[in-house]
Amino acid sequence: MPQRDYYKILGVAKDAKAGEIKKSYRERAKRFHPDANNGSKKSENQFKVLSEAYSILSDARKRKEYDRRRSQKGPSRGRSSQGWGSQGDDRWGYGFGDYESQGHRQEGPFHQTAAEDPQPHDPNAPTRGYDLQFMVDVEFVTVALGGTIPYAYEKYVRCENCESTGESDGKTCEECGGRRQVVREASLDVKIPPGVADKYVLRIQGEGGEGINDGPPGDLYLKICTLPHPVFKRKKSDVWVEVPISPELAEKGGNIDIQTLDSMTSIEVEECTLTGEELRIPGKGASILWGKKRGDLIIKFVITDS
Repeated sequence: MPQRDYYKILGVAKDAKAGEIKKSYRERAKRFHPDANNGSKKSENQFKVLSEAYSILSDARKRKEYDRRRSQKGPSRGRSSQGWGSQGDDRWGYGFGDYESQGHRQEGPFHQTAAEDPQPHDPNAPTRGYDLQFMVDVEFVTVALGGTIPYAYEKYVRCENCESTGESDGKTCEECGGRRQVVREASLDVKIPPGVADKYVLRIQGEGGEGINDGPPGDLYLKICTLPHPVFKRKKSDVWVEVPISPELAEKGGNIDIQTLDSMTSIEVEECTLTGEELRIPGKGASILWGKKRGDLIIKFVITDS
């Protein structure tokens, strides 16, 4: 399927660095945000396409795959490929959504501004709240075994000062500047699925920006960024750890206590163990997605000098 030219949408070169991409995205996000364009539907769609472009080019793996596909098919303009984050019926929601499947087909040039929108906007029509997209750092063990983390963020909510009308005492509301919404901090407990993959995107329905005129709220998307662990490394559902042992223990063998992801356990070191030898402990690794089973803990012995 044809793909959008995400580099053109973000206004960056094909060899742009991550910092350039982020800077350009932030500048254009301010320019195309619906709040800066009187709630224009076109600007809302443009803002979503901009976010779609950033979600691909800011992720090294997705960007590499995107470049590969473009080199095979050449640049073109049209709806996004199903491969780029189609929501489908996935339980937690991969990606940031296929915007055509949400009813926002994007065929025209992205550089059109909200002032060129030929369709008038009805300020009294129910309007869905904005979807919000953030990255969240999560501890290694929580990602591997699952858990719940607190999360605080900012979102648009109704203005209480003017009761979301945009006016107060016959004048433009000073609190919201006539936008009928204000930015406030929100917080919630986020459930991290057991064994979730790094860069996985959680979709939390109804926790995005509040709607206007009784419109439904948007959704909250959180991309999980696993924090590195000082000891453990993970490969799919298996977890690796290096365990130092003394030359005496390596030669004669014996028992030693080690820390696993969730407990202390005793293991047996065989006689004449060499540096680099491995011991596999079944069921002590990361959870296999949804937590029904666990992978293995693989111990790599390292003989110390003393």
